[in-house]
Amino acid sequence: MTNARKIALELLIRVQKSDSYINLLMPKVLGDQSLSDADRGLIQELSYGSLRWKYQYDSFIEQFTQGKTLSDELRFCLQLGLHQLFRMRVPSHAAIHESVELVKEIEKRAAGLANAVLRNADRKGFDALLQDSLKDKPELEALAIEYSHPIWVIRALKQALELDGKETELKALLESNNETPVVNLAAINPAAKNYLDELGLEKGGASPIGYLLHGNPEPLLDQPGVRVQDQGSQLVALALLEVGNRAGRWLDMCSGPGGKSAILQSGIAASGGVLDCMEPVPQRAQMVERALTGESETNVIVDLGQNSKPNSYDAVLLDAPCSGLGSVRRKPESRWRKEPSQLPQLTNLQQELLQAGIDSLKSGGYLLYSTCSPLIPETNTQIRIALDANPGLELVDAKEVLGSLAPDIEVNPDRKTVQLWTHLHSTDAMFIAILRKP
Repeated sequence: MTNARKIALELLIRVQKSDSYINLLMPKVLGDQSLSDADRGLIQELSYGSLRWKYQYDSFIEQFTQGKTLSDELRFCLQLGLHQLFRMRVPSHAAIHESVELVKEIEKRAAGLANAVLRNADRKGFDALLQDSLKDKPELEALAIEYSHPIWVIRALKQALELDGKETELKALLESNNETPVVNLAAINPAAKNYLDELGLEKGGASPIGYLLHGNPEPLLDQPGVRVQDQGSQLVALALLEVGNRAGRWLDMCSGPGGKSAILQSGIAASGGVLDCMEPVPQRAQMVERALTGESETNVIVDLGQNSKPNSYDAVLLDAPCSGLGSVRRKPESRWRKEPSQLPQLTNLQQELLQAGIDSLKSGGYLLYSTCSPLIPETNTQIRIALDANPGLELVDAKEVLGSLAPDIEVNPDRKTVQLWTHLHSTDAMFIAILRKP
């Protein structure tokens, strides 16, 4: 058994037991100098792939284990085995043998069951397994199995697409959520941009400071101003820089881990602007400090944005805590983390933070509200509540602002807020709304 498979299993266990995110755990694992490039690739594909296709693989496992209770560890081993059988170039005998050996290490008495499940699955074949899993299922449940998403998430995404006039694109969105994203880099300053240009990297299609990398980004991150960051997140910070007074006082309300803060800081430095970054979690506040440079006056405050001072800021960024269902390509486990019952608590916090951000604005100041989620209760509903509660508050046309940054981006022309979509823009499904205080 290769070490890579055991490491992938340990990653799945850590994600399950500690609520960690795979994209945060993975760099530490892949940074191990004793791993070969082949093992790094195998670990990444096994762990990400098993998390993405968890629901579908569980439906396959159920066909051969009806009535049996399986431990989480055994189920992970079977998911890893199925992923090798059906979505990787691993010979069947190797996929089965290595998976059974893995089971022997963590639950020896279950080795025979694992062997039987994987051999029967291989014998039956992917297409037959999927058809049997989909047989007689209602539409949403069938989509849940075929594209490995919780039913409630599919329903919520469907509603968001309908609101944006894209009701026919649900399958395309679900499919894109299961694709492995290209590494997105941000060039936060001119020196970083020159550096990435000299390397001949492909320019990003969404962000003017974005670049695409097909490979390991670690060697490039020693260059100051180069960061790994989704292009949708880049656009959030750039859009606020486009409208805000760069010589004024700025606030990043929920700043951890600091990617957007770094773009804001770089953007206002030449004009003498001041940036306050609020982050309630001390560990994430330290990440913000590491992301920032000495380019301009910047303060990192370990606090929640609800406690920001009234009438103090020329520009406020509220990248609000949310369900994260717009970033499931990079965080496949996030689709399994949230339940509909958790949304009211999230949306109440979003509403409180949004009102606090509006209160903290000076007259004529701008607030950009964003979420890495397209769900209506977290996006348009929040903006409607804010406009109703604050007479005179102006909803700025965000599509015009984005149009000046990225002219080729196509968004809904009939709305002032912007919803990015993974399948259309190759970004996280970021929501952007810009408000101006009278």
